[in-house]
Amino acid sequence: MTEQIGSRVGRRAELRQRRRRQRRRLVIAGVTVFALLAVAVTVVLVRNGGTASKHNKTSVRVQRTLLFQVKALNGAAISSALMAHDPKSGSGSVVLIQPQVLANVPGVGSGDFGSALATGGISGSRNALSDLMGVIIDGSWVVDGTTFARLVDSVGGVNVNVDVTVLKGRTILLNSGQQRLSGGSALTFATYLAPGEQEQVRLTRLQAVLDAILNELPKDPTALIGSLGPGSKTSEPAKAVADLLTGLAKDDQSDNLQYQSLPVTKVDTGDDQTRFRIDPAADKQLVDTLLSQSIPPGARKSGNRVLVLNGVGTPGLGDKVRARLVPAGFVFIGSRNAPHFGFAQTIVLVPNATEQSVAVGRSVAKAIGVPGSAVQTTDEIGTIADVVVIVGADFKPK
Repeated sequence: MTEQIGSRVGRRAELRQRRRRQRRRLVIAGVTVFALLAVAVTVVLVRNGGTASKHNKTSVRVQRTLLFQVKALNGAAISSALMAHDPKSGSGSVVLIQPQVLANVPGVGSGDFGSALATGGISGSRNALSDLMGVIIDGSWVVDGTTFARLVDSVGGVNVNVDVTVLKGRTILLNSGQQRLSGGSALTFATYLAPGEQEQVRLTRLQAVLDAILNELPKDPTALIGSLGPGSKTSEPAKAVADLLTGLAKDDQSDNLQYQSLPVTKVDTGDDQTRFRIDPAADKQLVDTLLSQSIPPGARKSGNRVLVLNGVGTPGLGDKVRARLVPAGFVFIGSRNAPHFGFAQTIVLVPNATEQSVAVGRSVAKAIGVPGSAVQTTDEIGTIADVVVIVGADFKPK
């Protein structure tokens, strides 16, 4: 009798997940197709005056965003998901992030996004993704593997359709099929990639586990989040994280939760290392569709891209300059060391002496707290940035 009851429960869970899969349009694979569609839709938006971007300018932002990451033993992120919930419309989204996508960590430099958590900490990882996608990310929640497993166990395990036999060498860790996974098994499945499989496949497994967790959450998970211990780090109060998760769970129940993977293109590295670059056109379409309320002020303007060069050698200086630039409506495109250190005064470089360029330079100078006299012209900026800031010893971080 017990086996029959367990079988019925398993069948009901499988039916619920099957109906959910049928109703929800999940775009995980097919990045190339998504990119082509995005280009076409982007053209339509431009012809129609950019409807999605205008919505961001005219509406009050109620959407909240949270970067959820699972941390490996080396401090890097093995799994990342940008979660967003709009309580007004009752809709949500989860963007799954490939750890191998190239990103710029403010104050550190360029590298794999997964490593940003180890090199830049929680805020560095969050800011790297914010700059990469062009969206506001309100907070972060980082758990280590043990704590992720504890989270799953705390909700009583999760029902997941394991799509492949999970192996470690020749040892079978998980058989395929619909089953209820414990915390350790859920972590193994969510991070598993079989030999020869593409990264997108692993993202579908992470999606399956995250979706299952949302379906098992208590009505108010605040206490649960607060009880996970030192392996769980949040930049927001536990109640704020709980409210967002509860909202996503309701979105899921009403079939208003969308999952997407970050649109990327593969980089040919000449070796066995997998690397990706973000697809700008496809990312713009994703943001306009799912995260239009979270487009930062000034992100879609022209002539406001700022590159920061560290002219004094102080570690993390780029991140401190970024904290001044972004709220002022400028787009921070990265930071690196200047050709040499020892700059006593900050220099703000613009491409020419036109009134418009100088005005932008002075606005940048004002935003970072240096005098307008710091603005100079040069014909060596190139096309990466509209303004280059060489940070000198006169810059005073708040």
